[in-house]
This record gives sequence, structure tokens and C-alpha cells, in this order.
Amino acid sequence: MKKTLADWLSWQETLHLSEIDLGLDRIREVAKNLGLLSPSFPIITIAGTNGKGSYVAFFESILKEQGYKTGSYTSPHLIDYNERIKLSSLNVSDEFIIKAFEKIDQARDGISLTYFEFGTLAAIYIFTQQKVDVAILEVGLGGRLDASNLWDTSLAIITSIGIDHIDWLGDDREVIAVEKAGIMRKDVPVICGDLDPPHSIATEAKQLGAILYQINKDFSYKKQKHKTWNWKGFNQSYTLPSPSLSGDFQLNNSATVIAGLNAIKHLLPIDEDSIKQGLKKASIIGRLQLIQQKPEWLIDVAHNPHAAKQLVKYLNTNPVKGKTIALFSMLKDKDINQVIAIMNSNIDEWHIVELDGPRSTKLPDLKRIIMQQSQNKTVLTHKSFVEACKSLKRTSKLQDRVVAFGSFLVISEVINACHQIDGLGDELK
Repeated sequence: MKKTLADWLSWQETLHLSEIDLGLDRIREVAKNLGLLSPSFPIITIAGTNGKGSYVAFFESILKEQGYKTGSYTSPHLIDYNERIKLSSLNVSDEFIIKAFEKIDQARDGISLTYFEFGTLAAIYIFTQQKVDVAILEVGLGGRLDASNLWDTSLAIITSIGIDHIDWLGDDREVIAVEKAGIMRKDVPVICGDLDPPHSIATEAKQLGAILYQINKDFSYKKQKHKTWNWKGFNQSYTLPSPSLSGDFQLNNSATVIAGLNAIKHLLPIDEDSIKQGLKKASIIGRLQLIQQKPEWLIDVAHNPHAAKQLVKYLNTNPVKGKTIALFSMLKDKDINQVIAIMNSNIDEWHIVELDGPRSTKLPDLKRIIMQQSQNKTVLTHKSFVEACKSLKRTSKLQDRVVAFGSFLVISEVINACHQIDGLGDELK
């Protein structure tokens, strides 16, 4: 008997033969049995390599400010599974999720589902039961065959297109973009926020009959003085406050979200004040997040070259007087060499820990790769993130910066360590 949420999640991890099994046939059949194939609420679907979580946070915050009841579904989670499913920005309860899992299990009729498919169905079930005004779905992997793409979207968003998940999506931006473009629908607006979009985005939109809007073509933004910026597009112009989320790239993310809201204003009208307030109040864990001031501890989920470049840009724009110390690990199916090459000139000292699970990069391999590019720098290994955090808390000086990055799992482990170590992660407490 599965009684707790932890019991359910442990069971789901053993149910299907593989963790990732792209395709819509299984989830479609179960959704049909549950009566979930045609939700009554509009859906915003977000695909892309980086920035999806920030996009969800901005959509959620602006729509909430306007008074809409939102449902959002994201992955992975950092601390609690409940982070994946939210109602008006708040994590849903264990009870809601367990009830959804029970209904899904009854409706499976022997069909095997992946962990992600269970969660996706649970989110739509909860949103339906709670009568949300709009659902915001973050694609887990790719787009075309991702479980979130079972439902027709009212607005498709494509963030940046980079090289990631090579084993599943390939190592060519044009090919990857075709997979992302699978969330497009005929006569439905699609907003692309990539500053240098692959040609296949426009090709696929034309072929599918989707209505494509692109940044710097159909809408644009410009940074102004005094922490404001200007957005223009759709016969509108706004002067807006800086977003609450750190990093200049958040202007790009915000601009694309605003374009999306303008494209579906006939479904979900939004006023300028809600946009302003929503930008100021949006929040998300683990994206250029300062968790302590002196010494500075910065956490960021950067786990591919595109995200590493954004992290470097932030470090260069916000220098510290002391050393910059990396607390780092990565999964072996990521572009470790390229990420280290991008980050290396900004890192004075590397501290590495091996992640748990079959996809982890072994500690000797991780150290070897770093030392090949960092011959004159210190590379220290640790048995656990708690051990690493204790060591860095003891040895780092007030003018130093510790930057933890490389994986969602790294950030999850660091946050957990902060809760165990007194005097670390003050901003989290």
C-alpha cells in the first residue's frame, strides 16, 4: 500500500523500464480514461534549453497580479516534489498530489507510465479539480514528444535553443529546434525569445500554420537608466521596472513573456500595472540567487554552455575583491568540457563533489577534466556537499565568493546543506 507521497514517488521510479521514454501514446490513453484530454482552461506551453523556469515565474506572477487563478507545472524540483505543481504560486499539498496519483493509478488499466508522465497527469488533474483560469506547463525534454505536449496549447513559448540532452535531441541547433517547435499549433501564437533563432523555427511555424512572433522583429526591449527598461510591440509600449530576478538576460525573458501575454489578450486580458507588479514580485529558487552576503554565496542551476555564459556575464558584471571559488559537479551526459572552458577564467579554486545516481560523473573523471583546463589552479575533492560546504564556510574569507553551479542536483544539495550548517545560507532562513 502506498500511503505517503514519498511512497508513491518511490514506487513510480520502479514502474517503468526507463526514466525517460518519449512518446504520447501511453499518457494519452490514461488521460482519456480520466477525462482530461480537453481541459476547459487555456494552456501556456514553454519549451527551450534555458530560462523555462524564469518564464513560468514571470507568467505566474503577472497573471496572479491580474487576479487570475494560475496552475503551473515545472521540473525538476530542488527540495520538495510539491514545487513542481503550484496553484497561484503556492506549492500544492501532499494530499492533493496523492489523490491525483490514486486516480491516475486507477485509470492506468495496466499501462506503464514514467515518473514524469505521472506528475504531468497529476498536475492537469489538480488544475481541473481546482478550476484554474490558466495553466502554465514547462516542457520536460524537447517538445514534440514530451508529456506536456499532449494538450493543445493556447500560447507556445520557445526560449533559447542550445545544445543539451545530446543523447535524446542531438547536437545540432536546427534539429533541436524542430523538436522544440513540436509544441506549435495551427493558428495559435508562438513567441520565440532566442536572439539568434535557428531557421527551422520559422520553417516549422510556416509548415504548421502557427502564428510566429520573434524578438527584435515583432517586439523588442531596451534597457534604460534608473533601473527601468522599455518594451515595444503589438502596438504597445511600456516603461517597466527591472525584474526581480537577477541577470540582464531576464530582460529578454520578461520581454518574451510580455509579448506572449499581448498575443493572447483576447483570452487573458492584462493591464500595465499587473505587468509592472508581476515583474517586481516574480521569484524562483536557484537562478543567480544570493543565499549569503559575506562571504557571498551564489547558487545557479547553470548546467550547459549557454547558461554558463550567462553566469560568467553576471560574475563579470558583479565582481568581488577576493577569490571566486566554484562548488561544482555535473552529470556525464552534459557538455562538461565546454562548461568548464567557459567558466575557468572566472574561477580561482575548484571544489568538486560526485553526484548520486547512474548519470553522475565520477570524481576522478571530473577532476581530470578540470585539471586539463586549470593546470595552475587548486582542485579539491569532497565526499559530500555537506562536507564541502563546511570546509568552504571555514576557509573562505569575507571578500570571497562561492558560486555553486553545474546541475539542479548541486543546488538541491547545497540548499539542504545550508539547513544543516549553522551560519550558512542566511538568505534562505
